[in-house]
Amino acid sequence: MKKNILILIVAFATLSSCESTDFDDPSTLTNEEAVSKIKSFSYSLVTSSVQTAFNTTTSTAGVHFSLLADQTTNTNGNSNWWYYAQEPRMRIINSSSERSYSASLNSLYSNFYQANLDATKVIDIIENQGGKAYDDAGKDRTNDCLIGAYYAKGVSQGYLGNLYDRGIIVDGINQTEKGYPNSYKELTENGVRHIEKAIALAEASSNLQFDFLQGITIGKDDFLKLANSIAARILSSIARDKAEAIALGSSYWQKVLAFAEKGFDSDFVITTTSGGYYNALLNNLIFKGSSNRPVDIKVPYLADKTHNYPNFYPTDDTILEPIETDDDRFYQYFSYTPSFGILMESRGRGLFSNYIRERWSNSHNSLSEVGSANPYILAEEVRLLKAEAKLFLNDVAGAAELLNDPNASRKAKGHLADVAANENDVRNAIHYEYAIEIDGAAGVTVPFTFMRRNDLLIGGTPTEYPIPQKQLELIGESLYSFGGKEYIGEKGRFGELATALDNGWKLSE
Repeated sequence: MKKNILILIVAFATLSSCESTDFDDPSTLTNEEAVSKIKSFSYSLVTSSVQTAFNTTTSTAGVHFSLLADQTTNTNGNSNWWYYAQEPRMRIINSSSERSYSASLNSLYSNFYQANLDATKVIDIIENQGGKAYDDAGKDRTNDCLIGAYYAKGVSQGYLGNLYDRGIIVDGINQTEKGYPNSYKELTENGVRHIEKAIALAEASSNLQFDFLQGITIGKDDFLKLANSIAARILSSIARDKAEAIALGSSYWQKVLAFAEKGFDSDFVITTTSGGYYNALLNNLIFKGSSNRPVDIKVPYLADKTHNYPNFYPTDDTILEPIETDDDRFYQYFSYTPSFGILMESRGRGLFSNYIRERWSNSHNSLSEVGSANPYILAEEVRLLKAEAKLFLNDVAGAAELLNDPNASRKAKGHLADVAANENDVRNAIHYEYAIEIDGAAGVTVPFTFMRRNDLLIGGTPTEYPIPQKQLELIGESLYSFGGKEYIGEKGRFGELATALDNGWKLSE
């Protein structure tokens, strides 16, 4: 009999929605036993997998990437945020005793591999064992579950490749290899192939019901836009620097463009239901009160039309005045305050900021409250992916046309002047849009991965995470890490740039 796969993660999630049983914990059963005894076993696994994938792509672990991308600043020791915000950049402490280990480094790894595990079991049950999948009402949901499993599996593997330098591709339940032989490229591209499989199955379905998020059902049209949008996001995020992004070639970027062209043309926003999904990262970033989460000085620096605003906060007793900008969105999305809130001068006044987020905030001061609007994929992110793909395809005029479309947010809301059709201006405009328009709305990797593939990260910034310490200890591999000013230009195992060069949006301190 086929036993449940043992994957190299420290802790496994337990099934949360199985029917009442009078036998051992379902996690101890073989797949065949579970299917025969629990009618909704596969449906429960897909629900677990999909919800884990959604929650992890917008988890609070993204705060650390927001700090590394200079979207957010902080001197708070909570989850070691201050450490990730510091300039010059510090090396990642790959240790289970370090405060950001569980909050970021290990949680992303474990959660995505758990989602992959649950999805792999379902695919095996349906495709290899000929099993059926039923929901809690006893309705045959086999095709829906297969689509959900391939989608969650693809997203999970894709994000693992986007975030970590390597891993292991687990596409079958009989995996026995111990180690991390697969590169970030292999993980990413294999993940996208699974998303393509989900797209193909969905296109062939006449009655797709994607109801694996608590209280939310995504229809066929929106699912196809969702899958194409996230495939474009993941595929575009493979490169660790601009040289690698260029070397991917025209066929690669044509594929990114093809996905994006089938993606969302309006914002995909999920309304919080009781016990359901919410954007935990953005919820953290917009929190107001005694511990406001300020944006990094980069954001007002890019928006300032006088070009006199500093890119590092003055270390004397200066309090910067509000900026002047032509972008009408800025005053809607951010608000000025002369108070530094929780920012501690003793931990680096250069990390100070006078701006906090207003966009997406609500009267509850929380996105977890029922009825709150949670952005998952913005139409503008899809537009930016198309524009950037055109740049890499040497269609500068086409990229500029997208940015200058009257319906683009920078035009319709910001009332900004047209972008000139030259590569430098277009690239600067896309960077600006990621900083102002996208910000924390798109989850843990964005805009970090955009800055990474366009050489915009500050020198010394880690471009990827190492495999977490506890996972390495399980197989006896040596501990390693990335980042730190003294490691600028460091290469990873596959020849990729693992620690950013000092040619980013500003020079390293």
